Amino acid sequence: MITNNQKNETRKAVSVAVLALVFSLGAAPVLAQTAAQTTPSETTAAVTTAPQRFLLDGTAKADASAVRLTPDMAYDAARGYGFTNTRGGNETALAVKAAPGDYRVRVTLGSKIAASRTSVWAEDRRLMLAPVVLKKGETKTIEFLVNVRDPSVVTSEQDAKGKAPRVGLRGDEDTSRTWDDRLTIAFSGPTPAVQSVEITPVKARRVLIAGDSTVTDQGGTDYASWGQMLPRFLSNDVAVANHARSGETMKSFVTSLRWDKLLSDLRAGDVVLIQFGHNDQKKQWPRTYVDAEHSYPAWLRAFAADVQTRGGKVVLISPVSRRFFNTQGTIDNSLAGYDDAVRKVAAELNVPFIDLTAKTKTMYEALGPDVSPLAFGNGGQDKTHHNAYGAYQIANYVAQTIVAPQSGLDLKAAPDFKTFDPAHPADPKAYDLTPADWPVMREVAGKISGN
Repeated sequence: MITNNQKNETRKAVSVAVLALVFSLGAAPVLAQTAAQTTPSETTAAVTTAPQRFLLDGTAKADASAVRLTPDMAYDAARGYGFTNTRGGNETALAVKAAPGDYRVRVTLGSKIAASRTSVWAEDRRLMLAPVVLKKGETKTIEFLVNVRDPSVVTSEQDAKGKAPRVGLRGDEDTSRTWDDRLTIAFSGPTPAVQSVEITPVKARRVLIAGDSTVTDQGGTDYASWGQMLPRFLSNDVAVANHARSGETMKSFVTSLRWDKLLSDLRAGDVVLIQFGHNDQKKQWPRTYVDAEHSYPAWLRAFAADVQTRGGKVVLISPVSRRFFNTQGTIDNSLAGYDDAVRKVAAELNVPFIDLTAKTKTMYEALGPDVSPLAFGNGGQDKTHHNAYGAYQIANYVAQTIVAPQSGLDLKAAPDFKTFDPAHPADPKAYDLTPADWPVMREVAGKISGN
């Protein structure tokens, strides 16, 4: 189980760090998309104008445009900015009111008085890059893109006038950072040090994700999915928009308007990653059950056609394996038929295919029955959903395929990208993230479905 006992050290580091936010938006409202950059799905009401520069250092020299912040300055909707730190957590989370769209975030890290180690997250715990480790006096500036969205499904001018349908949010989604009207950037680690953040609205290429609980941005402390780890492995010229949700099937993704929302945000040249299967196979859910031989392939073809009709590029992904070991020490395939259906449809449509069923089976077996629980949530008791370690490894497997030149997707990997071999996975107790890097988040509202 991933825990964090670094609260006192984190507060100390934050209290001496400089956090300055610079918004280069001229006279336009803060974090509002400009007319030239706005698509129908990105239209929103005007947001509050906020100061262009924020300081969190009592000794820093302020100018006329600067506002000095204190760590106890909670987010205020009227003001349009402030902190939304998780109570009892280990993060510094700055939220700024923002219209739906994509934003380039430029962060300068480092401290003049101490060494630092900082992890950077966006929205509901999307990992943007590997932890940045700096010596005393060193600084480093990094950039990444963040996608912001709200529940409105805007596809026409009439929708833009306030009559748009809305995605059917469930569970704790109304408390998440994914569907609110803010851009949230959070910092964690044993000794985080943040000097400045610059945020600019841009029109960017997107990687959009559709899927279930094994893919979504998980909010619970000991849970994570590969979708929220994927940005760390991609170059900073694409924005990852993870539309996956726990408990979803392909049918419910349509009836809840999540698929409509994803398509409304899709532009020509964007890439859509699709991974379902865990819940689609449940006969005990008769309203959304689909059989592996006929219905499931038909739904896959329909989703792919929707993407391609709009000029997008589709990637089909077989569902991650469940951790069910047999007496021979190998994994039983509880998704038999559904993984093969994805493989066959991808070949039929000549689109990229990622066999996560096979890759995760190999990973679990390489770790073995005793160690593999360290890749799963709820202290390893969950056999379907992963923790930070498991999600991190699987996201790398996804990235390997979509950045490969032969995929035809024209996506690039992060500069420090190294491929992970599922047959030789990293030690769960010694990999790129440490327990102190992982941000403690809210308690999930209910049981995560998909087991």
